[in-house]
Amino acid sequence: MQKIELLSPARDLKVGKIAIDNGADAVYIGASAFGARKAAANSLEDIEALVKYAHRFYARVFVTLNTLLYDSELAEAEKMIWELYERGVDALIIQDLGILRMNLPPICLHASTQMHNYDLDRIRFLDSLGFQRIVLARELSLEQIREIRQTVKAELEVFVHGALCVSLSGQCYLSQYMFGRSANRGECAQPCRMKWSVEDSRKRLLIKDRYVLSLKDLNLSSYINDLIDTGVDSFKIEGRLKDENYVANVTNYYSSLINQNPHIERIASGKVVSSFVADPERSFSRGSSDYFMTGRHRGLVNLETPKSMGKKVAVVNGVRANTVFIRSQEVLSNGDGLCYLEGGELKGIKVNQALADRIVCNENVKVAPGTELYRNYDHRFNQQLEKSPSVRKIQISMKVWSEYGHLCLEVMDEDGGVVRIRSEERFEKAQNPLQAERLAQQLAKCGETVFDCKQVEMEGPEVLFVPAAAANALRRELLERLLQEREVLREKMLPGAPMLLKTVPTEADWHYNIANQYARTFYEACGTKVVDNCFEKSPISTEERDLMRTRYCLLYELGRCRKLHRNEDLEFPLFLFNDKHRFRLDFDCKNCFMKVIKFR
Repeated sequence: MQKIELLSPARDLKVGKIAIDNGADAVYIGASAFGARKAAANSLEDIEALVKYAHRFYARVFVTLNTLLYDSELAEAEKMIWELYERGVDALIIQDLGILRMNLPPICLHASTQMHNYDLDRIRFLDSLGFQRIVLARELSLEQIREIRQTVKAELEVFVHGALCVSLSGQCYLSQYMFGRSANRGECAQPCRMKWSVEDSRKRLLIKDRYVLSLKDLNLSSYINDLIDTGVDSFKIEGRLKDENYVANVTNYYSSLINQNPHIERIASGKVVSSFVADPERSFSRGSSDYFMTGRHRGLVNLETPKSMGKKVAVVNGVRANTVFIRSQEVLSNGDGLCYLEGGELKGIKVNQALADRIVCNENVKVAPGTELYRNYDHRFNQQLEKSPSVRKIQISMKVWSEYGHLCLEVMDEDGGVVRIRSEERFEKAQNPLQAERLAQQLAKCGETVFDCKQVEMEGPEVLFVPAAAANALRRELLERLLQEREVLREKMLPGAPMLLKTVPTEADWHYNIANQYARTFYEACGTKVVDNCFEKSPISTEERDLMRTRYCLLYELGRCRKLHRNEDLEFPLFLFNDKHRFRLDFDCKNCFMKVIKFR
């Protein structure tokens, strides 16, 4: 039966545990350095604690070392890799191929989407190097993923939810050029979330001060079974900067969806018990799309705002001072945060009191009738997540019998692990036949452990009188030994086959993101001529550079696809600009790509 992994983000130890408690089969987390989110760094001690917690459920922990490394950082990175391996980390997610020239422990390596895993030849190359897993580009369609699955041996990981980078991952240099903050070094300043204007060569304005590059979030929840059918191994949720409520809600939602498929098994074990009904629209959301899963379509960006708007909940009927009269589509609560668009800006309202047909705010509100209201903070839902968190329990059953006055216990977990113990102490035969039921009840109490005992079966005619304290001590010993046995039985992730250098059939220019001598010698050993350093280490020149390459097409978004529209009213090229920067937009209509160009 096909095994499926749900992979969730962990900003820190707390969020990692919450992800596991809500159904994650694996979590990915940043270490103290070299992760693509500098604001989500964690100590080795916290990572080790997360590993121990995850492994109890047969869940996994992956660490992101997916930035470009400079020569001065190679020794530190290698030392960190050994330290992570010694603490039980299951795999590393890497971008810099220079890591392959290091003295590495036998740890699994995953090819980050930052390696630009869009082109089939590139993916085949990475597969030939022995990567255990390849994290696919978000821009790939269902058919492209199916073709890749039929071609490569490595595990395949796909993003199913969260924020989208408008550029092909690993190929965006806009932040570095504008602010000196490299997206490939974990410092992206997100220029795609800024306002931009667009004009043609005659300065005819098409768009003024809109968020033309700010993509809505990805939501592939309706394609889970389709992706399972393609043979995908891991479903990834984006969001290493997201808080615990977001991770709990979204993880719980996708875990429930995956569990509805009767033809798969989950990587990890344990049953999740939750007090809430998961709904991604109740957490951070810029609106959503399925991106290119089934082909190109419009509506990929929200031109009005890059911020979370959440779910549409009401329409304004009228306003009187601090009271807003509404036609509500959802039940609102005191403390909710609402927002609306006015004059191209997102404005907010805090609800002091929510009634059936109106809301009362803490200040006077001016909002026009007919305005749509969205809820970007659901107070009651977030309170429920915080006050009644999900729990995850491993199902067990016990058998109990006596041997010459000694109490014998056997426990079996849901994965088939078995442990037996025999009391050193001898107990008297019970005079009261109800003692069997009392003993069973006492042994079934698993309390704050990760176990949930579904059955205690009393075997044999003899019933012993076992004091509660003695029963508790035996149960604790039994469950502790079961934890140890589970660690022995836990399936370990093994590195791929030995990495064999393959010829790369092109010159390695600055798009290859070669930032150190290890990466240079790696490509040279593949028979590739290295002609440029990475963009971050290249001197600023007057030559043209493509700072971003994206499958998102502004012309298509505006209903002006050049394959379908003659655009006789425009003089190409088009230009993207704000008050400080100006770039040319090039359209590769044959291959359906748009480029943002730094020109002379």
